[in-house]
Amino acid sequence: MAQQHSNGINNNWKPLLKAGAVVPLITLATYVIEVIGVILVGDPYPTQAIEWFTLFEDNKLLGLLALNVFDVISIAVLGVMFLALYMALKQRDESSMLIALFFAILGITVFVASRADMGSTMLKLSDEYAAATTQVQKDQLLAVGQALAAPVRATIDTMGYFFVAAASLIVSVVILRSGTFSKATAYVGILGFVIALVSRLGLVIDSSLGEMLMPIHGFVWLIWWVLISRGLFRLARES
Repeated sequence: MAQQHSNGINNNWKPLLKAGAVVPLITLATYVIEVIGVILVGDPYPTQAIEWFTLFEDNKLLGLLALNVFDVISIAVLGVMFLALYMALKQRDESSMLIALFFAILGITVFVASRADMGSTMLKLSDEYAAATTQVQKDQLLAVGQALAAPVRATIDTMGYFFVAAASLIVSVVILRSGTFSKATAYVGILGFVIALVSRLGLVIDSSLGEMLMPIHGFVWLIWWVLISRGLFRLARES
């Protein structure tokens, strides 16, 4: 019979806790790679369809990095982190953690599907533009590409991000009451994801507000991931 330790976690779940602890670090590494890609693109950063098409023609991998398509990986693997958090915190508030897990899975699914479609569509459009033989064809492709090229806009993946942020906020509130993780983890999570929610709503209501808050909640989110990773590693050791 599997042993259950003082933290209320069955030791059979130790591999999941470890995996959940590693996942935020993978996501962090993916974001660092994307930042490097943005730096390599240089200034001015592409904002027009023709600029994106040119970038993709020169270097497809760099174009995908600059378009943040690799968020598909970084957000998708976070599902493992949320599963580990559910196992770690369900003894404290199972109802809230089930709600958080539902929003997390929903948000990840919406975000990944939308962002992957955006990347593949932009790549396809750039190839078609390079192969176009008439100005009419090129103009049509530029019109479609410009809808994807806007640097700050509300898209379907905005809603997916919104759900993930809501799940993270719920988890942070449960952490604050549970004592399973540090208080700092809870406070950073609540602060960061309130900003994230306002930022994503800002993309719908006022794009300038969303643009201003994006780097702030992104930085706080990275800190939260590191704190969550540390807490899950600790729980795995205790199990």
